[in-house]
Amino acid sequence: MFDLSPYNTFGLHVQAREGLLVRGISDLKNVDAENSIIIGRGSDVLFTDDYDGLALINDIRDLKITQDQDSFIVEAGGGLILDELIEDLLNQGICGLENLSAIPGTVGAAPVQNIGAYGVEIGSLIERVECFDLRSHKVEVFSKDQCEFGYRTSYFKKHPQRSLFITKVVFRLSSLFNPILEYKGLDEDGFSDALKVREKVIELREGKLPDPKVIGNAGCFFKNPIVDKDFALKLKSKYENMPSYYVDDSSCKLAAGWLIDTAGCKGLIHGNVGTWKNQALVIVNYGDARPHEIVSLAKYIQCEVASKFGIDMEPEVRIYGHKGEISWESL
Repeated sequence: MFDLSPYNTFGLHVQAREGLLVRGISDLKNVDAENSIIIGRGSDVLFTDDYDGLALINDIRDLKITQDQDSFIVEAGGGLILDELIEDLLNQGICGLENLSAIPGTVGAAPVQNIGAYGVEIGSLIERVECFDLRSHKVEVFSKDQCEFGYRTSYFKKHPQRSLFITKVVFRLSSLFNPILEYKGLDEDGFSDALKVREKVIELREGKLPDPKVIGNAGCFFKNPIVDKDFALKLKSKYENMPSYYVDDSSCKLAAGWLIDTAGCKGLIHGNVGTWKNQALVIVNYGDARPHEIVSLAKYIQCEVASKFGIDMEPEVRIYGHKGEISWESL
């Protein structure tokens, strides 16, 4: 058996039948796609059971940087730790990813969820994604458009049956400092360079979110729901302090943390699990939690928010069971 405890930031004591650290495409040549799952460092994963198959751990750490006038083309191995890459690039004067500082996880996992924070989604900075197809055993390259990036989603998340192992993510970044500072906390300060933005983002995240190395968690458990604009305005008339953000002419994004907090679920403790005292959107493992405890608490939060606001919360984390990835609705 292969211990998955180091590869899920919830810190759950789960196992896979086998495990393989993948350091290059050659390690994937004989992998059976039907009985394998792909993991980075498990920062967006909830295991509900031991996995009866092969866990492929992305550990490809190649890095190549070339300059194209004011742009830098950064070819990053899927197993690199994203935050370490961001720090390294900023120290070389390469800007663009600073708003995504301190998000745990690997480069290869980032495009799957199209991770985002403080006004920046990683898909906006990606030039292409290179994968190894575990079924055809061929390399496949996806352009930005082919990645189908959306809010916390992508082609890779929409089509898990493709069994695409992300070997490399290619970014187009800049030597010019063009800060994105619209979000609260960043809009209050002037910043002289991208490293200062990184420092502030880390400070803000540390003030709201628990360190998974200390308290098990997978960051934001639920997505910020996107609702019809008229429905959002109706809620706004009842809850004047409700945060909302226009997505387009017909829809708004609501703050999931505020909804959970207002539904009375901030700082909850149920057995070994709870919601974080500083951010209701984060479910934490306070000790030796079992997977079913996390699922039960998340379902409870879902019901409370639906009861108070008529909104169905959708998990941001990916769910894995005994046979592989499963839907939240099946639990």
